[in-house]
Amino acid sequence: MVEIFLERAKQLSGARDLVQEDEEFASATALLSVHSAIALNDALLLKLKGKLVKEQDHMASVREMAKRCKARKLDSIGVTQITALIAAKTRVSYEDKSVSFALAYKLAIASQRFEVWAYKRLEEIV
Repeated sequence: MVEIFLERAKQLSGARDLVQEDEEFASATALLSVHSAIALNDALLLKLKGKLVKEQDHMASVREMAKRCKARKLDSIGVTQITALIAAKTRVSYEDKSVSFALAYKLAIASQRFEVWAYKRLEEIV
């Protein structure tokens, strides 16, 4: 099941990378950044915990990730990036305002940084 979430994360981040430099696709960049990180966080939590956190509140998954990193003494810097991405989710998904290129680009960078961190944690987990 981890592979499904990793595949989803890879596809979403690949799509993000294709559009992130184009101001015309700011909303898409922001949404892809957030959702690729959510999928990757789900994969990592699944590997750490053995099951998913099945709540609509994605911050519950972030809190669980922080708890699991602390328990295993893992570097938790990625929790900062996923927290920022989840905090932006409602705005970029549901608000009736356009997403600025600056915000989209910031979220893309946070998403990329989270990916680097998460893939390293996935390698560390036995």
